[in-house]
This record gives sequence, structure tokens and C-alpha cells, in this order.
Amino acid sequence: MTSDKKTKTIFLIVLLLSCLNYVFSQNVFEEFRNNFLTSLVSAFNRDLTGVVCSNVLNRGEDLGLFKALPPSLGVDIKVVATGKKISNDNLIIRNSFKDLNYILPFLSLQLEKGLPYGIDLILRYSGFDNFSFFGGGLKYKIISLPPMAPAVDIAVAGFYNILDAKDILKHTSQSANLIISVNKIPVIKPYIVAGIDSSELNVDKKVIQGGLTNKFSSDLRYELGLSISVFPFLYLDVSYSYIYNTEGYSLKLGLKF
Repeated sequence: MTSDKKTKTIFLIVLLLSCLNYVFSQNVFEEFRNNFLTSLVSAFNRDLTGVVCSNVLNRGEDLGLFKALPPSLGVDIKVVATGKKISNDNLIIRNSFKDLNYILPFLSLQLEKGLPYGIDLILRYSGFDNFSFFGGGLKYKIISLPPMAPAVDIAVAGFYNILDAKDILKHTSQSANLIISVNKIPVIKPYIVAGIDSSELNVDKKVIQGGLTNKFSSDLRYELGLSISVFPFLYLDVSYSYIYNTEGYSLKLGLKF
């Protein structure tokens, strides 16, 4: 892929991210402000945590600082579209997403860079006019099996995220993950992920007098996915997940070089 084509691909990814996130920001946070009830905050926090923490990983293999064969700078850029079924008790936003089959969408741009010793640095961003999201973490490949002809990679990863919706809420979340992926099948690379998440949601004083804090304790999620790469550098990733109490889905379009 030429430098010009790479630039155009990245531009289209960013443009798509911006357009679709407008829908997410306007619905979720305005609905939260308009329909706020203290008794409903826990369910909202659970769904928000699930959609921002899930479907970040798609391989156990490390990118490497640089690789000669095939040539690689150890960089992966992807746009991630995630959806989580809204919980039945999340009445703050559930009715707003009836036309989307009660699926809460979230889109983010993700940049990964390989470092020495099997470590990858992962940075995440999303945002629009009334909210911003930043996330970051590290992934470490524990082992490749079997040692003489590796076909399966096992890695662990941890992330910290901050989502800020101005004058409405601030949401921080943490996750720990284990991923196992197969790398010897042509074209497709299956993977499974198990993760545990927790979060804290701080409601702004402009929504409720004195503000409000709600904490989401650790809960488990599971993901099963396929990474499909027909063309060099470019791949498509699809996954199904079970996030705490409902199903989730993800689509990733990535550029690795």
C-alpha cells in the first residue's frame, strides 16, 4: 500500500468516526440529563462501562518494535465500532435506542505501537462536540505455543479510560484482559478474550444538586472474534461478546504496517 493510499484510508476512518459519533453523543448524554433519576444511574453506568471497555483487543501476538520479514514498523491503526445491548433496567436511555434494536453504539480510533520485550502500547480516542474519550494501556505477550513452531499466542493487557461529557458526567474505567489467538491459519485469525472491568461515574452538579458518584464493581465479559486479512496491511475484524448481562458486537477496520 502506497503512502498516499495509507493517508486516504486514515482520513476516511477519521471522517467516519466523527460522523457516527455525533449520533452517539447527542443521544446518550442528552438523554441521561433529560431522564436522570438517582435510582437508574447504576444500570446506566454498567452499560456505559461495558461498551467503552469491551472489544479493544484482537490478537495475542505482539507488533514488535520493527520487523524485517515481513517489513513492519510495528504500527496498527484501527477504527473500532462496538455495540452493546442495552440492559432492560437502563431506562435512562433504553427508549431512545428503540430504532437501533436497543443497541448502545460506541466508536473509537485506536493506535497501537510495538515496543521491545513483547509489549504493545495501545492508545484510544473518541469524541465529538459534547464529550471526549481517552484511553490507554499496555499489552504483554506471555508466551507463544508450541515454542519451536508458534501457532498460539497468549497475552495479558490492562487499560484505563476517561470519558468526559461537559456539564453532565465524568466516567473513569479500568479493565484487565487475557487474550488467546491463533496465528497459523491463512487469511483468518481466531481469538478469544476474557476481561474484568470496573468504573466510577461522577454526575455533574448541573444535573443533580451536589453531584453524585456511582461505582461499578468488577464484572466479567467474554469475547470471540475473527480477524480477516485478504490484502497486505489491511484487515477486517468481527466479534461477538457477552458483556456482564447482555450481548455485544464489534467491527474493526485496521491498517497494520
